[in-house]
Amino acid sequence: MTGSCTSSAYTPEPSSPLYLQSSDVPGVSLVPVPFSGNGFWGWKRSMIVSLSARNKIAFIDGSYPKPTMTSPYYKQWDRCNNMVISWIASPLSSEIAESVQYSETAESI
Repeated sequence: MTGSCTSSAYTPEPSSPLYLQSSDVPGVSLVPVPFSGNGFWGWKRSMIVSLSARNKIAFIDGSYPKPTMTSPYYKQWDRCNNMVISWIASPLSSEIAESVQYSETAESI
């Protein structure tokens, strides 16, 4: 985990999975085609490529586990995890999105 860490705030380095750019906003569709149940493998590949380009694969493959609530990284991890959940849910049909809306981690989706 790179970045400067103090007792009050953690500022991630741009190379960290915890780093969010100003253009990283919720609700943006990262894949060109919405997912409604057909074409899963192509949709999944597009999503993986997009998340990899944003250095967020660690949130879906479990390689960056949720830190404890007392960790200085917790708030930033939670922000990033919620952002990834938003990106995954955004292109889903409403029926499929309903089934993932209460997932607590991107990995669990």
